[in-house]
Amino acid sequence: MASEISLFSQKDFIKASADYVCVRLGTYESKEHQDIVRDLLKGSFQNTAFVVYAPDGKTKLTRSGRVPKSAFGDDTISEMSKIVNKYKQRGASNDAVMQDFHSFKQSLNVASADQRLLLLTVASEKQQKEALISVQQIFVDEELKGRFHFDTIGEDEKDWTDNIKGSKASEGFYIVRSGTFGQEGEVMGQLALDSNVESIKKALLEANSVYAKSEERKTYNQHVKEGRKKGIDYLNTMAPGEDRDGDGVIDKRRKR
Repeated sequence: MASEISLFSQKDFIKASADYVCVRLGTYESKEHQDIVRDLLKGSFQNTAFVVYAPDGKTKLTRSGRVPKSAFGDDTISEMSKIVNKYKQRGASNDAVMQDFHSFKQSLNVASADQRLLLLTVASEKQQKEALISVQQIFVDEELKGRFHFDTIGEDEKDWTDNIKGSKASEGFYIVRSGTFGQEGEVMGQLALDSNVESIKKALLEANSVYAKSEERKTYNQHVKEGRKKGIDYLNTMAPGEDRDGDGVIDKRRKR
């Protein structure tokens, strides 16, 4: 898996993937997403799955498997380009579907794991559509894309401020820095819903500059060890773990 993980950080792969709609499934927060992985892995459920769909989101254009190589073979970049050339882009990039997590709890946790700042939109249902027009433009901006996570607070998440320092329970755009273990955070910037794109962009870049200078890169093993030592636990909606034998039940963890 190490070579496949390094593939995702290679410039050629990142450039090629820009022509794709890249979907990251929240399998421990959604049974629907977990079922998609089971479909790709012949009934089993594991921590990674990979496939390329046609624009209809249903037709599989490649074989499915645990890693990109299972779909593309040895020449991943070349095969990705061949597929892209068969489909013309429709619409403008500003019409792209926005990232949205199942819950604020999940977005805070993922932002911590990826070590990115989170731009949070807090608005009434009536205001959301107009507010997200600005966020869409930020989402595809050449200086910003891929550097931040985005989420929208739902009507049933009014308690999102409980573990967030410096926040006010009011509508607006919030730049949130997630804590080390993604269970708390702090507001690094707050803007009104009618703020223009340039002012939001400026605030994000300034906050990210501060964040980059003060955030230490996490080492996975050390991070997990420290979390266990402190008794940190993330309660998933779905049972955590893998189902390698495909019997529909999460396998019991091996005793250490």
